[in-house]
Amino acid sequence: MSRNNTKFIILMTILIDLILVSISWLTAYYLRFHTLLAVTKGIPQFSLYLKLLPFVIIIWLCIFNAYGVYERLKLSRSPLLEGVDIVQACLFSTLAFIAVTFFYHEYRYSRLTLVIFAFLNPLSILLGRSLLRKGLRLYKRHRDPRRVLVIGSGKNLENVFYMIQKAYIEKTKIIGAIIIGSQDMKDISEQFCRDQNIDMFQFPTSWNDFIIKNDCDSVVIGLPHQYHDFIDKNLGEIAQQVTSVKILPDLLRFTKFGAGVDIVNKLPVLSIHESPLQGFGAISKRLLDIFGAIIGLFVFFPVMAIIAIIIKISSDGPVVYKQERLGIDGKAFTMFKFRSMPLNVEKDTGAKWASKHDQRPTAFGKWIRKLSFDELPQLINVIRGDMSLVGPRPERPVFVHKFRKEIPGYMLRHKVKSGMTGWAQIQGWRGNTSIDRRIECDLFYIQNWSIWLDIKIILMTFLKGFVSPNAY
Repeated sequence: MSRNNTKFIILMTILIDLILVSISWLTAYYLRFHTLLAVTKGIPQFSLYLKLLPFVIIIWLCIFNAYGVYERLKLSRSPLLEGVDIVQACLFSTLAFIAVTFFYHEYRYSRLTLVIFAFLNPLSILLGRSLLRKGLRLYKRHRDPRRVLVIGSGKNLENVFYMIQKAYIEKTKIIGAIIIGSQDMKDISEQFCRDQNIDMFQFPTSWNDFIIKNDCDSVVIGLPHQYHDFIDKNLGEIAQQVTSVKILPDLLRFTKFGAGVDIVNKLPVLSIHESPLQGFGAISKRLLDIFGAIIGLFVFFPVMAIIAIIIKISSDGPVVYKQERLGIDGKAFTMFKFRSMPLNVEKDTGAKWASKHDQRPTAFGKWIRKLSFDELPQLINVIRGDMSLVGPRPERPVFVHKFRKEIPGYMLRHKVKSGMTGWAQIQGWRGNTSIDRRIECDLFYIQNWSIWLDIKIILMTFLKGFVSPNAY
């Protein structure tokens, strides 16, 4: 889908969303005061709710934009994922509206009206998005197809084919494919083309003659990186013969996350390892961290006070142990823990990985480590912004330097803040267990992050994360 078409869809979607938000707000007023619902304090003037409408529109537009709802329209996503996005964004927008209007006493409104609106709003937007998609498909069916030639091989060829199928503004017809690559790749690609009923062409001796003969409007190129010399040799001639050339870069070999494209001074800039925690996602996660850590300190304060007293009485040294760990972007920070070992225990041995039969912890230290209570001071790290409630567990620099050499993709876990708990921990991968499996869980968490996944992990931590046979 071209950038112009993408902009058109985004603008259309924004316009429809705001119209439906407005209709939902006014409909909620009508349902509350002009139906069978009981009205005990009189019917307020319609103009009062009309005055609130600009607040509603501005707040919804800002939250939806900050939450990335419109940015993700550029992606090919299922209606289910889009629906989850919309419900979440509507929830946050409603909370923001309540917060803003709380300070303005002249803007009094019925709370039941707001409840009705909170149900109507996401439903109407989802309906509007569905009708927009149907309208675009109808428009597409009545256009002359854009005739597209595909050049590629292997998985890249398949990605090009599926990308074209998702270009729902332009009606396209794949006239055929030219397969470039080794014989093994050609065999795989030819089988894929036969399965998809795509014609295959031999490499032309003249691009001008070939494109005229086959009435080609557009060329899409998807090649593995080792065959990109094809672009150097042929792109100039191809670009002179057709009105549109698109190139699908071979980036999947570099990244386990999404790739992004920015336009800087009219120049395209590709970025790999795009973090999902951007915009409103980062804001919502930080708010969850702050409120969750404050509540955690309040709930666990008696336990923390008792632990602090026992540590002070039972062994020499400070109650809280400070240790350097590496967090987001591989930056060092000071992590707090209740001291569970004697002072200077690693003076002669250096940093050691904890094991099941580790004799270094004190008697009380073994107990608090088994229950993970030694980690409670990290709630302070969360409030300070060093850590998050949920994320990959931070490691000491000596272990990070070791693992980054041995485990492919290890440093990708530093794309987000380190956490007090995480997906790996609730799956049992903690202590002296498989580092590879732990990294798999960390990357799964980053790839699939949502605020609801964080909440799920926090709840599961209380059920199965505090006490673990691998906590020592």
